Amino acid sequence: MESPSHDAPSKRPDHVAKRVSRACLHCRQRKSRCDLDTNGNPGKPPCQRCVREHRECVLGGSNRGGRRIRKNKIKNFTPAANPSPSKDSEEMSSPEHSEVRRAPSASASTSYPGPVVFLPPNPLASSSAVVEDDDASIGTVPRNPSDAWQCLTGIATQGATAPEVRGNRTRSESGSFSTYNSLRNGVLSDFNVPSAGIRAYRLVQSRCLDPGTVWQLVTRYAENFHPYLPLVPRKYFERTALDDFASNEKYLLTAVLTIASKDLVDRPEIHEYCSKYMHELISGIAAGADCDVEAVEALLLLAEWEPQGLRPRIERVGRGEEDRAAWMHVGLALRSGYFIGLDRTSFRGDPYGDQETESRRRLAWASCYVSDRLISVRIGRAFWSRGPGPMTGLVSQDFPSLQPAKEGDEDYSKIFQAMLDLTQLYGNVHEVLYSGMRTSNQMMLMGDYVKYVDDFRLAILRWKSLWGPLDCSAPMKATLQLSYEYLRLYTTAFAFQAAISQSLAKPKTGANSHREQLRSTFKNVASMQDSRFIYESVDAAKSYLTILVDSVDPERHLHFMPLRFYLYGIYSAVFLYKARSFGMMVPSEEAKVQGLVARTTEVLKQASAGPDDIGSRYSHLLELLWRTKPSMSTVPADTQQNSDFMQTPLPNPVSDTYMDFSPANDFSWLDLEAVGDYVSGDQISGGLLGLDAFQNTPDPYQPGQVRPQVWQPSAWLGDMSSNLLF
Repeated sequence: MESPSHDAPSKRPDHVAKRVSRACLHCRQRKSRCDLDTNGNPGKPPCQRCVREHRECVLGGSNRGGRRIRKNKIKNFTPAANPSPSKDSEEMSSPEHSEVRRAPSASASTSYPGPVVFLPPNPLASSSAVVEDDDASIGTVPRNPSDAWQCLTGIATQGATAPEVRGNRTRSESGSFSTYNSLRNGVLSDFNVPSAGIRAYRLVQSRCLDPGTVWQLVTRYAENFHPYLPLVPRKYFERTALDDFASNEKYLLTAVLTIASKDLVDRPEIHEYCSKYMHELISGIAAGADCDVEAVEALLLLAEWEPQGLRPRIERVGRGEEDRAAWMHVGLALRSGYFIGLDRTSFRGDPYGDQETESRRRLAWASCYVSDRLISVRIGRAFWSRGPGPMTGLVSQDFPSLQPAKEGDEDYSKIFQAMLDLTQLYGNVHEVLYSGMRTSNQMMLMGDYVKYVDDFRLAILRWKSLWGPLDCSAPMKATLQLSYEYLRLYTTAFAFQAAISQSLAKPKTGANSHREQLRSTFKNVASMQDSRFIYESVDAAKSYLTILVDSVDPERHLHFMPLRFYLYGIYSAVFLYKARSFGMMVPSEEAKVQGLVARTTEVLKQASAGPDDIGSRYSHLLELLWRTKPSMSTVPADTQQNSDFMQTPLPNPVSDTYMDFSPANDFSWLDLEAVGDYVSGDQISGGLLGLDAFQNTPDPYQPGQVRPQVWQPSAWLGDMSSNLLF
């Protein structure tokens, strides 16, 4: 009998010979046997399980051979082609990658349960949610419910089965669906919708705008608006970067377009399109949509300019709507910034990523700090942010994106540092003097505020000596000077209010004793204890308006400045009106102040693009506030019937034809809504808020009707419990 040859293959059972070393993704995820012999073609899909469960059977690649890489080292591995879904979360959320990933390739070391998996786009959330190792996810002790939720999310992401992955298709921004085959091939060949770039941007895709118009608006923004708050990375001001801008920064791009189009009176539909899309994006942020630093930057930009297209209604007369909108946008930016960890950039030892990313996040958080303090000072409310601020030794070198790119460029980093230092003073004044009505009233009556006001005045002067000689362009220097003058006003006006409170705290002897007492008190300011503060507050208000009308070009510069510089001017004019009502100005000084306010209204009109612009609306407010009592014989009948407000010119000579104004704080100089109610006769409290201001004055809405004298000083004393002073 012939012995068998050693080279002859040994006989094996048939079912063993048909086994293969490959399996589909679903069976591999379940760690179960994959039977690929269902159609008589061994090793070819579909398998029996996928046929039985009506699944798409996708054959996975082989993991045999080659160098095996541990999961915790995958983040350092960069394949040459066909990136694997097992890359770390930071790389997954990069702008070059879509939120919907491709199916694993043949060289993948880790498989996902289905052909398409949703991944969070936020780098911080992704890095926290996707755990790299089972041991790490189990061994870490959660510090709070959010940590526990992120740990569970990471485990679910790794161990989820295909039935648990909801939806294996995703909508693009235009609403059309992408199939698995198109995603696997990397192109949307089945559709005519572009997947990235400027043509995939919502406003371009819907044909509201074309790429040329978008670039024109971006250029207009860069030239006119960007210098006042340089948050947009300058790389996006290159024409070749427009596709990246649209793909990676849709929040920021939409904010830029909305602001740049707000004064295009010839093409109002452009601003309407941009505003509607911006409103949709803001609503998504408020509803908890994933966002990153660019969304925070967009909200801060909107708070500085507040385009009228974002408001549902525009009044003919400014009533502080911009302040309210800015308050909400800054608050939303701060909460979003906290959530994505921007506050960590206040400390140098906690880097987030590369130097460019870290610098951008630090600038965004520092801008949040500035906007939060300034909006609170503007409207007399408490700060949103109580967490770590940027005043931990940050200087201009910490903001490299603001430093000049070439010789001759503006050094925005030094301008920003100067504004940071001034904002710190704003915040300190607000915290000490305006921290709360109970504390403020107590300081006013006790007189211990004097030492604080004196210290703040010295600190403000030191700031001026340090940053006053800063070499910068005229518009930038004007913004620093205007901010300085308004801080002087905000600080010393507290002493003015204290003098009023001390006078009204004295017992009264008659029905009109408060009125006469206040006028007699301020008739001789030089003899008062706080005369130096009162004089300085009036001087600061006049200096602000003087700079506004003499040093700022209304059409080239003021027109593009952030709205706070408009509103500071309005506050200064209202402050001067109230100071005049106390009788502290001699006739010659009163005439000069009146002429200064008249020039201010003209400058605001020149800086406006139309009747709905901020300058036009608030110049109308000042005209109504400083108007004379209209004579019924000189007002045409048709004007009385058709005008919402009687518009009369500002008087040239000083006379007794002003509105009879009660000095007992009928409205706050910081509350523009109350000022609007005052000039329109719409006091909500009826006869309890000093309606004697319209004594013997025809009602603007009902000509000829005489208002009764119903002023009650006790009503003003009750107003001391409000949030605003003077």
